[in-house]
Amino acid sequence: MISANETVSRNLKRIRQERNLTLDDLAILTGVSKSMLSEIERCTKSPTISVLEKICRGIKIPLVQLTYFETPQISLTANNTVKHYSAWEGFELFVLFEFDPDKKFEIFRHRIAPNSQRVSECHEAGIREYIICTRGVFSVQVGEQTFPLQEGEALQFLANCRHAPDNIIGITIGLMQHIPHLGSIKYTYLRFEPL
Repeated sequence: MISANETVSRNLKRIRQERNLTLDDLAILTGVSKSMLSEIERCTKSPTISVLEKICRGIKIPLVQLTYFETPQISLTANNTVKHYSAWEGFELFVLFEFDPDKKFEIFRHRIAPNSQRVSECHEAGIREYIICTRGVFSVQVGEQTFPLQEGEALQFLANCRHAPDNIIGITIGLMQHIPHLGSIKYTYLRFEPL
């Protein structure tokens, strides 16, 4: 299995070349320096989630296009093979099963430090998120409203506004999300845990 950095490196270079973009062009579109993009493509630098999000926004692709790799008929993700991305402050991302365009879902696990919040900007029109709390207590801010969730409770919302899960008390949080994407269904299962 190739590393998370290798996957991002290969996909970024492939997408850039398919669009006939130079590294200079990509830097202008994304706001990420040419040297950083070059290091990512050469797999000498591990990008943060924030950098990956900037790249995705700049070239208008979902994050899964950078982290996607073709999966075999049977695959096991053991603890020592989970792809780990350093993320925004207080958050870590672990990719258990990457996006597969045939199955249209991906599975992530996140670690959220106590008293941390991760703000997600507006998604494109029509994307709806479904969140189910499978363990612990946390809140989700959707626009100007905040919704506390306890184990077994669920929330669904149109994701065309800012939204954020918030680990206000620092106990283990389980979260499942279902997100339709660009006319197809994409399932994202997330598990939030304190660091």
